[in-house]
Amino acid sequence: MHLTNLKITYRNLVRNKGYSFINISGLAIGMACTILLLMWVNHELSYDKFHKDKDKLYKIVNWQHYNNSTHAMPNLPGRLVDLIKEKIPEVKYATNYNAFGDRLLVNFENKKQYHKIKYADPDFLRMFSFPLVKGNSETALNDPYSMVLTEKAAKKLFGDKDPIGQIVKVNDKYNIKVTGVVKDLPSNSVFDFEFLLPFELYKKDNLYWKNWGSNYHYGYVKLDEHANPEQTREKLRTILQDHAEEDRKNTVGISPLTKCHLYNLDGSDNRIKTVRLFLIIALFILLIACFNFMNLSTARAAKRAKEIGLKKSLGASKFQLIWQFLGESILITFIAINFALIMVRLFVPEFNNLLQQELQINYTDWEFILGVLGVIVVTGLLAGAYPAFYLTSYNTILVLKGITQSGKKGNIFRKILVVVQFSLSVLLLIGTLVVALQTKFMQDMDLGLDKEDIIYVPLTGQLAEKRDVIKRELTADPSIETACFSSHLPMSVFSNGWGPTWEGKDPASKPLITFLRVDPDHLSTFKIELNEGKFYNQQTTSTDSNCIVINEKFAKLISNESVVGKTIQYGNQDLQIIGVTKDFHYTPVDRKIGPLMMYLDKNFNYLFVRHNPHNTSRAIEHIQKVCSKYNPEFPTETNFLDAMYAKLFQDEESTMAILKYFSLLAIIISCLGLFGLASFMAEERTKEIGVRKVLGASVGKLVSIFSREFTKWVLLSNLIAWPIAWYFLNKWLSNFAYRIDMPIWVFAAVALLVLVIAFVTVGYQSWKSATRNPIKSLKYE
Repeated sequence: MHLTNLKITYRNLVRNKGYSFINISGLAIGMACTILLLMWVNHELSYDKFHKDKDKLYKIVNWQHYNNSTHAMPNLPGRLVDLIKEKIPEVKYATNYNAFGDRLLVNFENKKQYHKIKYADPDFLRMFSFPLVKGNSETALNDPYSMVLTEKAAKKLFGDKDPIGQIVKVNDKYNIKVTGVVKDLPSNSVFDFEFLLPFELYKKDNLYWKNWGSNYHYGYVKLDEHANPEQTREKLRTILQDHAEEDRKNTVGISPLTKCHLYNLDGSDNRIKTVRLFLIIALFILLIACFNFMNLSTARAAKRAKEIGLKKSLGASKFQLIWQFLGESILITFIAINFALIMVRLFVPEFNNLLQQELQINYTDWEFILGVLGVIVVTGLLAGAYPAFYLTSYNTILVLKGITQSGKKGNIFRKILVVVQFSLSVLLLIGTLVVALQTKFMQDMDLGLDKEDIIYVPLTGQLAEKRDVIKRELTADPSIETACFSSHLPMSVFSNGWGPTWEGKDPASKPLITFLRVDPDHLSTFKIELNEGKFYNQQTTSTDSNCIVINEKFAKLISNESVVGKTIQYGNQDLQIIGVTKDFHYTPVDRKIGPLMMYLDKNFNYLFVRHNPHNTSRAIEHIQKVCSKYNPEFPTETNFLDAMYAKLFQDEESTMAILKYFSLLAIIISCLGLFGLASFMAEERTKEIGVRKVLGASVGKLVSIFSREFTKWVLLSNLIAWPIAWYFLNKWLSNFAYRIDMPIWVFAAVALLVLVIAFVTVGYQSWKSATRNPIKSLKYE
């Protein structure tokens, strides 16, 4: 029986090559897209789940309360982790972690390389499952002058030499001994270090870590196996109260490590939104492919009617017939999955490039095998269920008499499937265009400063101390227009507090003020406009610390009138406002501009150089020459500021690229089905075409008649998709501080595009049928 069914399936596939190709290719493309997206989704959901006792690992959360609102942040006072170890017995291990790290010079045998160095306490290697291939995780970070590095970093630094016991010089200051080599970190972890130094060493160079009001580092804890997380949270909540200033009653909490990648610290959605979006896209594309199969199977039902009737008359039950057609569907799906896996193999590298990931196919991984089997079964059952029940519903007697009409039911269902297919495709296309427009809007936003033609150099060694002479020599060259020093990179100014007060300030109001250290050439280098007053000049010295410049946002908080000359109290200082700049973005553009205070200082981290755009190579050469002259022990790193800005939009651009490609594939799959359906309908109406031609109908008229019905379906799909797209895209856009208005033209453009694609698909098949010799058409059958 089963062998007979297999033979029937094989003959049907071979006899109807065109429809078999459409079914198999449509399913293959749909399943390939689904597998790729599910690989990424599985990778995102697996973050930090490889750690032993992962359910006992938590990130420490610093809840800040100000202006009648509460904000969760990861940055902690440096002494908090030690306090938690001392006061909370449920905490088995606890560690500081300098997540952003310092880019420091590592020197081994006069081979100098800059590397991102991160710091952690000895408990770090005890609580997280980052196995050491060399060294002892219990003691590797005990010595303040020790270092743990990854296999990749060890190979880069030492080549084939044994790293253990090697001495490297860090930042031309500390001699550090390598005490451990950790296995290269998996990509599904929130930790991404290559070089790890003890946090004790960080404390030696950064004394501000002792300040309870300074929040710089991340912290993690591992609870005892008998600890109750809720009871631990309650104990942690007030642990800061005895050490906080009167107006800084912050509370402490914990968030599961396994949720840190996907959710914000307060539990709200973050990256999980993208995961859900990709899951929806995967489902959409798989549904579209399955709908193709359903459509063509039910449309060609009459071709199998006699087979069904004969089997029923010979005693086959409806249940047996249903399983025959479901098995047929699963077999076709199995054939398609092989082509799908070939496509996945071919496109994984490009998919990784789009998403900046390192996804790999492991054919021996049981999760991958089960996933593929799941896709086969789900797709096979989903695609074959309705056709199986539909085909087995024929009346045996009527079928054997040659009466196979099924009334309007089958036609209506096919129309519904086509409408749903194109509705999903329209949703994806509209979403793609809106995401693209919002991303472009943010990229092209007026930042209030000019990021073009600026090179920045991280300050190392003696560069900060010799800034005056360096600036003079830099600007003496015609390739350099201006230069300045600053504490932060633009778009990354996160040094803030709510201590400043002024006359007339509401005591209950605690706006968060951001602080930026600048020199007199800051405005001219970044081309920031001054609203009123003046900026610092070359005669202003860093000892004039009572002068500040603020932005418009801050000025409006103080007064609706001119604020130049007014005084702000901060700590024990009276600061006089000498100028107000126009607002400019000093954090990423997805955040609203807040109040900013700029002041002169000697503590800088970056040199910024505006160069002549027509002489970039000479400018870089001159910067390298001058910086190397006054800082010979440290290689000079030059970076382009606009490239740094471009990196800020990588996630949005990746999402946009995925939407673009998969929307295109959804349209292709939909059109494959439409093409097959149009071919079948043209075949069914062959005699009608012949009669109409004999009676004088033109080719254009015939094409119009056969395309009109499909056009109605596609128009209806647009009408269904529009309100759904409008609702969800408005919700998505509401997450942005600065956003576009919903572009109505996108809806019209997508409708026109889909109509044209559908018309061309159906029109081509109609034209083929309409141009056939009417005599042959009338001889048909």
